[in-house]
Amino acid sequence: MDSDVFVGGVPWTVWRMVAAAAVVLFLAVIVTAVRVLVEVDRWGIVASKSTRWTYLAFATAGAGALIVGRLVASGNNPDLPVKNLELRTGAVLLTGLIATIPWLVLVWLAHETCHLLQRRIELLPPIPTRTEESAAASLVGGAELHREVISRLLRLWDLLVLCVGVFALGVVAAIVTSSTLRAAFIDVHPDRERDFPAVNVLYYGALFAVIASVLSVPLVAAWRRCAQHVVDRAYPLPADGQPTEAWVAARARLEVLLHLNVSLLRNPLTGLAVLSPLLTSALAAFIPQLAKS
Repeated sequence: MDSDVFVGGVPWTVWRMVAAAAVVLFLAVIVTAVRVLVEVDRWGIVASKSTRWTYLAFATAGAGALIVGRLVASGNNPDLPVKNLELRTGAVLLTGLIATIPWLVLVWLAHETCHLLQRRIELLPPIPTRTEESAAASLVGGAELHREVISRLLRLWDLLVLCVGVFALGVVAAIVTSSTLRAAFIDVHPDRERDFPAVNVLYYGALFAVIASVLSVPLVAAWRRCAQHVVDRAYPLPADGQPTEAWVAARARLEVLLHLNVSLLRNPLTGLAVLSPLLTSALAAFIPQLAKS
């Protein structure tokens, strides 16, 4: 196919639009992450500047290794009649890799914060469920500690939601970019579909599902352990082993506040992290509007 005809055609135009949107998304993600790192306490993270810089160095080194690997493996781009194709696809990939760096740092910092919170949770006194003034007075010393720990956990939860959402958006952008590039390749070489099969997009989605799960699920599980520990410390089983209605109700209210009333497997964050890459890759591979197979 003639280069001018291909460049002016629909498949390549679609890829350029998708790639441009992906780059804009990655840049916005970087700006958002930097803002979060500057105001970590607002998001519940406990970390010194030295710790942040250390994690940033590790994340940058990891991304740098991937970039070097990409340069070594250059030449794997599809055969398309486009000038500087490797530069174009490489720019999208490079922006995406850079965008992952600050979010990896945030995930690691959140993990460390959960670990540090466990020590503070051990100091939490039980919350009395009686209404007598003496019982209320016994809580005064620990009320501030309860408030501080629960508030920090809720802010960390907001950060988890943000991290998982960003990972999901990044994965969707990467998969759709890959699938539209495949559509452009098939438009040029309809007889070489086996060189870029639809199943490759599915594998791509499965890979991202594994990566997103490794990053997100352990962090969500660590947060839930902290939250459950707070509930257990605040409302331990009564000494006589006979829970009262007030005890059950108070414990249930705290579990709802800390999002513990939904199991880990049924948690929307887990589903978003695992299912979004798989569903996106399936759609991108088999819906004609995204990737003609």
